Amino acid sequence: MSSSVLSNAKSLSEYVVGRQPRSPALTGRPAVWRTATLAGCVLAVVVAARVGHPAAYLEADPALAQLLRGMALIKACIVVGSVGAVLWRCGWALSAPAGVGFMLGSSVLAGSTMLIWQLCCIPLAAVAFHAALIGMLLLGRR
Repeated sequence: MSSSVLSNAKSLSEYVVGRQPRSPALTGRPAVWRTATLAGCVLAVVVAARVGHPAAYLEADPALAQLLRGMALIKACIVVGSVGAVLWRCGWALSAPAGVGFMLGSSVLAGSTMLIWQLCCIPLAAVAFHAALIGMLLLGRR
């Protein structure tokens, strides 16, 4: 191997594999992504808490309301785990689209869980929860 080939290569992986590395603009601002993710989650929870008024549903069918709130608690455990994983992932360099995707996905997860707890828009909240969870899993796979 000639030294000119090695000097022209930007990295050893580029030389070995023979292809350019991916080039999304990576941002090394973990504090910004973490703060934005937490702020989005808190905002989504506050807005969802203001939307629903569960008193009528609690009086109409207390057993169903108890079951739905139990499901909301299970979903809240999933939200805590996924937001924790996102905050951990934000410690490394992220591309802007990935950071926005993680932030929005976490916010939708938190907000939809609060909507289910409030017994408001349950079908829409369930679809939003599962869509955001699948989207975050696919985004994390990249």
